[in-house]
Amino acid sequence: MVHSKLIILLLMLSFQLSGQKTVLTGKATDYTAKEITFYTLSDPVLREKLELATTSVGSDGSFSLSFTVARTIEICADLEKYCGTMVIEPGKSYEITLPPYSLRNSVEAHSPYFKPAPYWLGLPGRDTIDVNYAVRSFITEFNSETVKNTNAIYQKKSKAAVAEIIERLKKKYGSVENSYFKTLVNYYFAELEYTVNERTPGLIIQKYFAINRVELHHPVYQRAFEMLFTDYLRKQAMEIQNRKLTTSVNHGNYLELVDFFEKKGFKKEFAELVVLKGLNDGYYTGSFSKEGVLKALEMAQTATTSESLRPIAQQIRTKLSHLATGGKAPALKLANLKNETVSLDQFKGKFVLLSFINSKSSDCKAELDSMVTLEKKLRQVLVMVSVSTDDNFDNAVQFWKTKGYTWPLLNGAKQKQLISSYNASVTPAFYLIDPNGMLKLSPSPSPSRGFEPLFLKLFRDFSFKQQRN
Repeated sequence: MVHSKLIILLLMLSFQLSGQKTVLTGKATDYTAKEITFYTLSDPVLREKLELATTSVGSDGSFSLSFTVARTIEICADLEKYCGTMVIEPGKSYEITLPPYSLRNSVEAHSPYFKPAPYWLGLPGRDTIDVNYAVRSFITEFNSETVKNTNAIYQKKSKAAVAEIIERLKKKYGSVENSYFKTLVNYYFAELEYTVNERTPGLIIQKYFAINRVELHHPVYQRAFEMLFTDYLRKQAMEIQNRKLTTSVNHGNYLELVDFFEKKGFKKEFAELVVLKGLNDGYYTGSFSKEGVLKALEMAQTATTSESLRPIAQQIRTKLSHLATGGKAPALKLANLKNETVSLDQFKGKFVLLSFINSKSSDCKAELDSMVTLEKKLRQVLVMVSVSTDDNFDNAVQFWKTKGYTWPLLNGAKQKQLISSYNASVTPAFYLIDPNGMLKLSPSPSPSRGFEPLFLKLFRDFSFKQQRN
């Protein structure tokens, strides 16, 4: 995890080097005593949240924070039911207003499908020449145009209708000179053109991506890139004339992969970005050797010519290696119901089914009930340990005692790093850890969905190997 933190730090430095301080202030009394974290998205491949700064709202509702950025970027803040967003420029100060505080209900809070509604943060007193006004005006008009022409665009796939929309918007917004805005407009158009050219994506790739500047930190570029290049490497490798791509991946030959796309007319940095995206997407598809993907990413960490892409290659490799079956289970040290410290090391020599649960989640409650019979049946060969992700551990404790569960419950409240380490922001989440502390099933099927027969087979295989040794 230290290595991962270092890579994230390198990604953050790309935003901050030679940067200037940006200041945000405001007043929101319904957020009193709450913490607000602003972040931006890292790159077109991982699109991870890079935290810029966190502020605590005072008793009078006021807040203030500052951070250093080297370029104009979009920033966001997750505000329960809303995702507040705005564009900030280096060296500027902004007074902002937040949406009314609206708490997610328990279903929304634990659903992997819930997405906060976008909300443009208010900018009272800002001059209308501010880039936010141009961005918001363009997006509003773009959305209006596409809604009015829904049938022509999405049903008839009319290239003429798309061309007319683009021409109208170019005429209206062509005089705006801000480079961030120009990039935003360009890749909104790329997405729109792709909608009517899905069968010939090469046309859009050559027009908007192949030889153009790579805009790693622009959210619309990131989104358009993801739209066109998700699973792109695997799809290319499936074509008869490109079968050598699979061989290059399986041999871990990153340079061959980059060379392939350069020969298609891609600028070198862009070819490298496409390969990194393809390796990231291809790891779990079964089309490529996982060992080959990791080897190619290892080569990329030194062979990539773009300094800005190297930490991305490192982060992809770290992410894919992390929580891999056969790897070491991330350590944990948490308090139990008696406030005693419990660690995974205490269960060494035994199989452990580690679960992350939340007492407000109906899915978690159903799984916990199904674990009761399983725990009684397998307690001689399997230890169950549950980590509560409730914000208030007392709620989980009360629930635990009411239900009479007998296996350990640990306090995971506010353990952001641990939850991230186990990718357990959505509950329930399960992991099977073997007697040597290694991940055997990562993630594991839930107790109600096939865990028992799979575990018994793994247990027999493990015991047989132990006897032979």
